Amino acid sequence: MGENYSTNLEWRGAMEIGKRLSLLVPEGFHYELVDEEEGCKLSIEVQANSLEELRKIVDDLLTLFSDNDQ
Repeated sequence: MGENYSTNLEWRGAMEIGKRLSLLVPEGFHYELVDEEEGCKLSIEVQANSLEELRKIVDDLLTLFSDNDQ
C-alpha cells in the first residue's frame, strides 16, 4: 500500500464570495460551505499519492480562486 497525503484548505469571508468560490471547486473534491456568525467558511479536502502531487493540486486550487476572492 502506498503513502497517502492530505490537507484541508480553509477560506473565511463574506457568504457571497464563499458561494462564488464553492462553484469553482472542481468535481471530485469534497468541500463544505458553512454559514458562520460573521460570514462563512469554505473547507476543501485535498488528497494525493505524493507530496509533489499534493502541492500541485493546492497550487492549482489557489490559482483558480485567486481572481475570485474579492
